[in-house]
Amino acid sequence: MNRYFFILKQLSRAIMIIVGIGISLPLIIGFIFGIPSGKILALIASTLALQATASPVGVGLGLPPEIILAVMVCFALGMVMGIYEILDTMALTSIRVKGWLDKTEQKMWKLKKFNKYGAFACILISWIPGLGLYSTPVIAWVLRWNKWLSILCTIFGFSIVTIFFMLLAMGILK
Repeated sequence: MNRYFFILKQLSRAIMIIVGIGISLPLIIGFIFGIPSGKILALIASTLALQATASPVGVGLGLPPEIILAVMVCFALGMVMGIYEILDTMALTSIRVKGWLDKTEQKMWKLKKFNKYGAFACILISWIPGLGLYSTPVIAWVLRWNKWLSILCTIFGFSIVTIFFMLLAMGILK
């Protein structure tokens, strides 16, 4: 029963990260700038489904570009950190997953440059429509890349695509 309590505790932590950073923080930003919570929640829901390509929804809602970017980045950060928390829980509670990760880590240490600079690939991986935001932390975690650098690179790549689609939606890029 102790193992199940630990899993529940860890998963609760992941949910708190996702809700706290990914939903509550954008709502606070909206509140501070006088934006109705319905618009913020609509952008969050769109980002959940469309990921970085959701910025045109924010433009359509009449939100300022900096608010669109802030809301989407907060959501992305909450999701990526939450996914890492779930993955870490799997490694801590499953002997099979832990063994598989140890084997992967041993192989990765042989590829020193790939291991050292691999996290920068998260910038490009995060661009993949439909998978980028959710698969990038999984790939980085499995390949044992630096967690915080991978998170930073994922959010940076996500931001680039968000800005690109926002500029398209605003008619600045054609």
